[in-house]
Amino acid sequence: MQLLPSQFYFSSATEHDFQYLLNKNTLHIANVTLYLVTVFLLSFIFISWFDDKKESTSTINILRIIMVGLSVYLIYINKKLKPEKLHTRYFLYGILFCLLFGYFFWTYVKTYYELHEGGPMLVAAAFVAIPMLHLGHKLVLWSIIAIGLLVIELYSSISIIWTLYFYFSMVIVMAIIQYQLDILLRKQYQAELLEAEKANIDQLTGMSNRHSFDKHCKTLIKKLKPSQYLALAMIDVDYFKKYNDNYGHLEGDNVLVEVANRLKDCGADITVRFGGEEFILVKTVDENELHWLSDLTQRFANEPIAHAYSPFNYVTVSAGVAYDKYCQHRPSIETLLATADTAMYKSKAAGRNRLTVKVIKS
Repeated sequence: MQLLPSQFYFSSATEHDFQYLLNKNTLHIANVTLYLVTVFLLSFIFISWFDDKKESTSTINILRIIMVGLSVYLIYINKKLKPEKLHTRYFLYGILFCLLFGYFFWTYVKTYYELHEGGPMLVAAAFVAIPMLHLGHKLVLWSIIAIGLLVIELYSSISIIWTLYFYFSMVIVMAIIQYQLDILLRKQYQAELLEAEKANIDQLTGMSNRHSFDKHCKTLIKKLKPSQYLALAMIDVDYFKKYNDNYGHLEGDNVLVEVANRLKDCGADITVRFGGEEFILVKTVDENELHWLSDLTQRFANEPIAHAYSPFNYVTVSAGVAYDKYCQHRPSIETLLATADTAMYKSKAAGRNRLTVKVIKS
């Protein structure tokens, strides 16, 4: 069994996205945990004021105050910074917290000549309540506390063997629960990704659908480098209504799937079924690639799909391609769509089964 879900369940990119979403969704819960830790420590400080051994508890209270300050500072930082690195901040906080608590337990043993299991177990349990820390993080934090307790057992005259026993028993149980929780959270995220993908995919052709078109184009435009072109091709299946009327809608669907498969082989960065028998291809190209799709009509002529009700006797497409260069301003999808649409209708007006190219910026 692989131990750390964060290392093997997703790819690194998907894990990064999952962690960001987890940070964002659990920020409030994590801050509530810090508030509870702060209140818990302040209550012990207050109770200690009525202790007869004030001098002996001063060091312990200083450690408690430092930990309160650390918690308040992290709450403040969380309000100022974005949640992207939230799990890293909490992990570093957890390391400092565990080191301070290790020294706290040592001081407590030296002062009171005992250490009950309640303290270490509460510290261990507190980290379970912070969801964005996965099993790997928590194993590190639990280990720091365990090392501190072992040091007390080995290098002090006070035996805390029962505290160690209960601590390790609890950590084993919590580690198993944490592993299952990590897997469960990732499975839930994976299911959400699949549902989102279904919403953005045309179920018939497997292409992106119109709903996801804008999002994909914006991503592509952001990645565009100066002097590169963004090419957008609008493609329509010729005489498709006649095909449907004469061969039936089931055969019509099969033709759309076959057309989509051929368009997927055109090397586009984005392939979209825009609606009905209309498709869109988008691609980033350089100056020497303005001939992209010049062989489009030939792709359908080489392996013809019979269409007796077309003047060409096989399924053809009419297309318009618009090229927009990234000069001072990035290309506009609206402009590309309008230009490609006009070019496509020119292809249709010129007799169909052809490609018309328009370069917006040269």
